[in-house]
Amino acid sequence: MVSWGTIQSAAIFFGPWLIPKLLAWYRSIRNRPASQIKPLPRKTSYALTVLFISGLVALISTLPLFQPENIFRLTKSQLRTTAGVLLTRLAAIRNLTPQDEKLRDIFNEGGLPARLLYARYGPSILLNSPLSPPGSLDAQKDYLLYALPSLLLPHTLHLLTLGLITSPLLAGSIPSRWRPLATISALALAAAEVYYITTYSDTPNLRSSRLNDISFPHFQAPLLRGLAIATTDAALGLLIYLHATNRAFAAPPTPAERTLDTALSLEKLLVKARGVGVIRNAVVRDPGARGRVEDYWRKEGEVMKDVFEEPEVLEAQRNALRRLDTARVGRDAEGFVETILGPASVANVVGTGGGQSQSPVVVAS
Repeated sequence: MVSWGTIQSAAIFFGPWLIPKLLAWYRSIRNRPASQIKPLPRKTSYALTVLFISGLVALISTLPLFQPENIFRLTKSQLRTTAGVLLTRLAAIRNLTPQDEKLRDIFNEGGLPARLLYARYGPSILLNSPLSPPGSLDAQKDYLLYALPSLLLPHTLHLLTLGLITSPLLAGSIPSRWRPLATISALALAAAEVYYITTYSDTPNLRSSRLNDISFPHFQAPLLRGLAIATTDAALGLLIYLHATNRAFAAPPTPAERTLDTALSLEKLLVKARGVGVIRNAVVRDPGARGRVEDYWRKEGEVMKDVFEEPEVLEAQRNALRRLDTARVGRDAEGFVETILGPASVANVVGTGGGQSQSPVVVAS
């Protein structure tokens, strides 16, 4: 395992470079304007719920209730304790099972190598492996091959869970962008556990004279695995949440997404324009509605005429005209008309300086 001195050396080496970046990233998240924060999409919330359940299950699996039973820890016995004494102590704690009797025979036949295999691979592998006996030269390799499926099963389920919550079809586009990181994290956890079990040295256990000095990799791995999976799920969920709500990792939309958004906006605008046209045609074609519209504009003209004849309004108009930049207003009007009708139509309307009038047909085209 990694020593504390190695961790300290890595912290001293990477700390001055990593800590300022983490602080700057935290400040950028904290100071992000509230107007840029988006609500969490529904699909992303479903993905985060599944991820939370996965992390919670991994965390619950670390409780002592779900840990495998270690008869050496349970009976406070050393690895060199004889099988008869070990089973006698175990019988004083609970009733013996056929598996316990079979373990007695394996420990009597295999001796200390069988106990070392028990510490590394657990009782189920030792009881069920049809390969080499515990004391043979190829026992370590054969038992490792037999134990690999059980070692990789939790990580395979974890990898499938991460694949589910990062699926574009089920979780949306934002979690899917974190799929490479999620896949690499799950594979790294599986590789780390296999490496830990494979490269573990039995030498400290051979020299240990006290129970507290004995290490049991098989019984330590579930605790470390559960904590690692829960931590990975929590970190991945936080990244997805920050990205989905635009609190961090905000990236500009791709050209395809911008094109799609523009097309949708234009489609909505076209629908509204068509709706306005339908309403206008209905009003114009109906004599009663057309009469009410004409009455409204006639009354509106009379009211506004009376308003503009007020002395205060006339004075305000004169003041506004004195401050008005007529040249700028003309340019703005020309630009607006050019935007609506196009440059050619504007030229047809205003002429080219020769004073020739243009045909209405040309303007309409």
